[in-house]
Amino acid sequence: MEEAIITANGVNGQLILYPNRVEIKRKGALSFITHGMDGAKIIFIKSISGLQYKESGKVTSGYLQIIFQGSQESKNGLFDATKDENTVMFAKPEEEEKFAQIRDYIISNI
Repeated sequence: MEEAIITANGVNGQLILYPNRVEIKRKGALSFITHGMDGAKIIFIKSISGLQYKESGKVTSGYLQIIFQGSQESKNGLFDATKDENTVMFAKPEEEEKFAQIRDYIISNI
């Protein structure tokens, strides 16, 4: 089994980066409320066409949204991001750094 490069724990799920793909896993109460029992989603890096990244603020969560052909990206910021299946939100500074590392890895490999 392939080793993960980075695992980032968000508010509404977990983002796991592998050399050729990203896996979004949903867990926790907020994830269940906003996404139900979505389970895991695998997105291959070669299919990613863009990212939306917002740093967390003092009172708002940040997020990383993955955009790929056929995905329905939300365009209305944080409030739509909470419901988007291709977006994982984060609030803790130590996790934000991991999300930034995932963003940078994807950008350098698409």
